[in-house]
Amino acid sequence: MIHGAHPNAPVSTRHVNIARARDCDNCRGWGSVVNQGQFELCPACQSPAQTP
Repeated sequence: MIHGAHPNAPVSTRHVNIARARDCDNCRGWGSVVNQGQFELCPACQSPAQTP
């Protein structure tokens, strides 16, 4: 049986761009950071204004 996402799971429309995260010292290549207990995209390498 295939299970879908949990109905109460938060909806995330943005995903990590690994190419941008590769050499980032802020997130160490993960593309995300933990801020106040919540995962968020790394502000140093995942900014929408940056080009890959």
